[in-house]
Amino acid sequence: MLLTLIAIVLSIFPPKISDGFAIFLTLSSAIVYSNYEVRWFESYLKAMLIASIVVFGNFFGVPSYVIASSLLICEVHFILEMTKLRRKFISSGYGALLFIFIYTSVGAIYFHIIQNFSLPYLLFLSLIGGLSASLVEYVKTEPGAMVIVASTTYLIFTIYVINTTIFYLAEAFAISFILALISMKTGVADESGLLSATLIGTIVILFTDIRFFTIILTFYIVGSAATKYMYKEKYAKGVAEPAGGARGYVNVFSNSLAALFFAINYGFYGLGVFKLAFLASVATALGDTVASEIGKTSEKVYLITNFKRVEPGTNGGISIKGEIAAIFGCLLICIVALVLRMINLNEIFAIFISSFIGVHIDSLLGATLEEKGWLTNAGVNFIATLSGGLICLLMMYPKSYIGVYKVKVR
Repeated sequence: MLLTLIAIVLSIFPPKISDGFAIFLTLSSAIVYSNYEVRWFESYLKAMLIASIVVFGNFFGVPSYVIASSLLICEVHFILEMTKLRRKFISSGYGALLFIFIYTSVGAIYFHIIQNFSLPYLLFLSLIGGLSASLVEYVKTEPGAMVIVASTTYLIFTIYVINTTIFYLAEAFAISFILALISMKTGVADESGLLSATLIGTIVILFTDIRFFTIILTFYIVGSAATKYMYKEKYAKGVAEPAGGARGYVNVFSNSLAALFFAINYGFYGLGVFKLAFLASVATALGDTVASEIGKTSEKVYLITNFKRVEPGTNGGISIKGEIAAIFGCLLICIVALVLRMINLNEIFAIFISSFIGVHIDSLLGATLEEKGWLTNAGVNFIATLSGGLICLLMMYPKSYIGVYKVKVR
């Protein structure tokens, strides 16, 4: 297998030799097999082209093992495709778990042979890469994207190195996967939503603690309930979420990626201001979700840019019901965080104000950039949640205690 061959060369030889070999092998294969009439092999050549580009990352400090391990994972994908096991996995009721097991095992075996990692870190890195690769299996994209996704994931957590234990890793994964599986079985999420929620939940728990996961869980539970609220009426108006409101990976990442970033930085650096930014980001996501879903049931909806009357469900539309719902969503995260003793009363104001502003940044972007087609709804959600967190960070940074940078040890 050609990707495996590139991975072996990359693991043994210096960058100049391995990169040149990857390019030579890709061009040679494209020429020799240009008339090879097998559908999957066209995708294989594309994956090799992506691999040839990615291997140049080692000239910019990307460890060779990061790239090589992602090539091996992509190779396994094609083996599953050729043997028709991939289709069997996807059609079965436990395909996601099988993909996670296989891709995690591939990463673990490779890292064990090539790198001298501690066992807990080796398993963590392998599991996170395995979850990312498994997610690609349920996304409509070229298989070569697996090289980019896996290598990026490995690289991120080569930079953000975490010390943990095998027990805590297993506990974090089990909690996240089981709850995500329940969400899928109840129609709240699809397979891609299951894997992305498991990925985010596992990372959040490992870098912080169960309280942060509880905050994320609160968003998903209340947000899903708001989506189901008067769903038939919203469906009849043509403004309901598709697939019965089941969340896919796009929805999960667009609402949680900013919060994940703040959680990782809080766990890695130990700065309390990142915790507040995390809370503000999640509060923005919940405030926006409930405002949107409740607001769709309003009769009087106005465009945020000029306050002209518009149809319910219009991008950038606001209503009295929606504003009240937004206040509730933002405050709910603050209250839950207070009950969990994550914050004190003095910090609620900053979290609430920044998240409420974030909700309206979402509306402004929806009425302008999304309406013009310059941003998707997912892009708007991501920018809004990131903005809510950053506003809180800027508000509280001068007042925050900056301790010694530290890595969380489990």
